[in-house]
Amino acid sequence: MGGPAARAALGVALILTAGAANAHSFGAGTDAFETLVEGANVVLFSPVSLLPCLSLGVLLTLWQVDGMVRAWPLLACAHVAGFLLAPMAGGWAGPSIVIGGAGVATLAALLPRHNRAETFCAAIGVGLFTMLASLEGHGWLELAAATYAGIFAAASLAGAGLSRLAVERLPYPGTRIGLRIAASWLAAAQILMAAFLLTSAS
Repeated sequence: MGGPAARAALGVALILTAGAANAHSFGAGTDAFETLVEGANVVLFSPVSLLPCLSLGVLLTLWQVDGMVRAWPLLACAHVAGFLLAPMAGGWAGPSIVIGGAGVATLAALLPRHNRAETFCAAIGVGLFTMLASLEGHGWLELAAATYAGIFAAASLAGAGLSRLAVERLPYPGTRIGLRIAASWLAAAQILMAAFLLTSAS
């Protein structure tokens, strides 16, 4: 799982990249594809939203190889709920998704077996709060439709793709162990990030 120096370096890197949970700034006048990519980047290039999505992907893949496909209808409903509730999101959205992501990663790391109820609850929670954090500070339908589509797509696919690829290409018992180790790192990183965000907000 790496030595103390490696863990310290990861913590410092995440702290430096994390910041206060301010509204995301979206460009104007771009074409539909650029707007779609811009929306996806909100999830993919923000550790506040990316790490919880990665944690969910690991958990779903450890449950079943096609776990994301099975959970996707609930995840999509959670995204829609987050989209509708986003105008009410405040500074608590960022810390909330990181704390939730740490919990999901901890479940993935510690439990040798996972069940439908556990994974579906995780999908609903991460899906809801990912949208709240990504759209914080923006009014309802304030952004272009392609921006919302990009956020939906990235939040749905960010986590499970890499985990499923690892399981399918490396069908060995050690692969699942490696995913659990990765989940423990994700949990530790998000705990550090949550502490930083909560300190910044106070």
